Amino acid sequence: MNRAPPSKPRGKLKRWWDIWVTGGVDHDEVVRQIAEDSGWSGRYAFLIVVSAAISLLGLLMPSVAVLIGAMLLSPLMMPIIGLGFGIATLDFDKIRSAAFALLAGAGIAILLSIIFVSISPIQTITSEIAGRTRPTLFDLLVALLSAVAGAYALIRGRGGTVVGVAIA
Repeated sequence: MNRAPPSKPRGKLKRWWDIWVTGGVDHDEVVRQIAEDSGWSGRYAFLIVVSAAISLLGLLMPSVAVLIGAMLLSPLMMPIIGLGFGIATLDFDKIRSAAFALLAGAGIAILLSIIFVSISPIQTITSEIAGRTRPTLFDLLVALLSAVAGAYALIRGRGGTVVGVAIA
């Protein structure tokens, strides 16, 4: 009796992954898009300033709708993705570029927040501020799943999904 060897579950999973997840991905286009969108630019700086101002107003008012609007504008997701991509591919130029954009953007947002809060008549801790000072394990899980969703959306060319990931 000549039997065929039983198929391995790992082989089926890899075949499914290759066909449905990574199949048809234009790798060169993904690399180009990440390199283009994850670095410093005037557009990036402008969106940082606008989204930081809107989010600060959402925290001080407090308004979840305004905070979500600020998250829709926030460009920080692309440098985070670029940093992760640079680390995964050991591309130190991408790491440096994305890290600079991320740190400079965060620095601008923090500096702007300090200035706005110091001149704001509201000096109490609102419910929106208090709710963001105690992250839980569930927040970490949301971040990890969002990273997977963002990476998938990016390689499949569904950039609009990255906005939803930023909100999460």
